[in-house]
Parts: sequence; C-alpha cells; structure tokens
Amino acid sequence: MVNKFFYYIIVAGFIIVLILGGIIFYQKNNHDLRVIFLDVGQGDAILIEQGSNQMLIDGGRNGKTLLEKLGKYIPFWDRQIEIMVATHPDQDHIGGLIDTLENYKVNAIIKTEAESESRTFKALDELIREENADNIEAEKGVKIKFPAGAEGEIIYPFSSEAAALGESNAGSVVLKLTFGENNFLFTGDLPSEKELILIRDSLALNSRVIKVAHHGSKYSTSEEFLEAVKPEDAIISVGKNNQYGHPALEVIERILKHGIKIFRTDEMGDIIYECKNQNSKCKIEFN
Repeated sequence: MVNKFFYYIIVAGFIIVLILGGIIFYQKNNHDLRVIFLDVGQGDAILIEQGSNQMLIDGGRNGKTLLEKLGKYIPFWDRQIEIMVATHPDQDHIGGLIDTLENYKVNAIIKTEAESESRTFKALDELIREENADNIEAEKGVKIKFPAGAEGEIIYPFSSEAAALGESNAGSVVLKLTFGENNFLFTGDLPSEKELILIRDSLALNSRVIKVAHHGSKYSTSEEFLEAVKPEDAIISVGKNNQYGHPALEVIERILKHGIKIFRTDEMGDIIYECKNQNSKCKIEFN
C-alpha cells in the first residue's frame, strides 16, 4: 500500500513537471505581444510582454500594488524583467520600482540623469547602483528590440538635457513601441510645450494607441499633438477621485472631438492589448 502511494506521488510529480515544462516552452516561444496598462491608482505602470521577455515602464506609487499586478501577468517561475524604464523621477512613476528591484532580477535599466530630492528617488537610486544591470541613459535613438519582432524606440529627450531642465515632467521619456502595423506611444508626464518640440522635430509620431500624458492634466495632450499622433485609442492612467481632478474635462473634450476612444484605468481596471501577429490589429480587453 505504501509503495503504491509513493508510485502515485512519483507519477503525479512527473505529470506536473511535464505540464510546467510545456507551459514554459510555450511561453518562451510565444510571439504574441501584450501591452498592459496596469491599474495602479494615481500613477503610471505599463507592462509589455513578448514571449518570456518583459519591459516595465514606470511602477506607480506603491510597491505592494505593483507586485500584485506583476504577479497576475508574469508566471511565478519567471523572476526576471529584461528592461525597466523610469520615465522621470516623480513618486507616482517610480515608487513601485523599488519593490520590483528587490523581488525581480532586472537586466537593463533605462532612465535619464534627472534627479529628485525625495526619499523615494534616493532609495531607488541606491538600489539601481547596487543592481548588477546595464544602466542606459534615456535619449533619442535608443532602441529596445524584442526577440520576436516588437521594437521600442526612445524619441525624447533628445540628449542629456533632462537633468538640466529643472522641472521633472519636461524631461519625461517618450517611447514608441512598434509591432507590425500596431504602434503605441508612451508619453510619461510630458507637458504641452515639449509636445510641440516633438512635432517641430518632424518625428513619426503617428500611433494607434497613445498613453495620455500626465494622467489627463490640462497642461498636456494639446490639440496639435493629437493631430500629429492621430491615435484611435487614448489610455488615461488615473486614480479614482484623485485630488488633482485628473483627467481634466477640457482634455477629455479635446480627445473626443478627434473621434478618439478613451479608456481609463479608474473605470476599466487593467487595460490589455493582445497582439497575435504583426499583420493583425491588437484586440483590447479589461481585467
């Protein structure tokens, strides 16, 4: 009887190993792209996955909240994030990155040289110095290539100017992700005057999806910028009943006037784009 019990245990263990092995093999060879705008309250956090490769753009304000979200989408056996991007040193963008660095191995960290006097920034900066990761300065032309075909490119800031701008939002990293016909534009908290600089630089801003800058603040997402980007969808990452009044009514009206669909994390939760291949349009779902 005892021998039979151990036999069943061994067989069950073998089956579990086979199933896990199959799942891991599928994940590594899966070429689908997922872009997930995480609902982290009043802040930004975007997880991009293709196969077993992940890029995290910002981390919201709270590390516990971010880790819970990452645990929903990254398999428990995958404790590695290939690329982390900090768009600028405001707490509602970098707060959660501290816990991420403590719980995941991060291969490369992309950020500007902009600094902050906040304890959050100093704690994150210390961890980054300790992390055995490639530190890459965020500036125009830096490219991030996923093994299965997706490619990200930083289009702002233009040089090392972010550290000298004084106002942190003005140095926000702007990154464009391309996967065939699907384009996503991530804008951090970029203000309107910097949007105009991007337009004057004649950059290829056109993107199907735009992450609305600064949580829908009235100081971003200008008329001219919307005309240059021509998005179909606008994502607003924002907390319920936040003290800032985000998103501003005038920004909502501006976006709707262009016939752009608005999706908000405070209303929809996590907003997920599933992109099966480069030749088909990504499908949107909510969680």
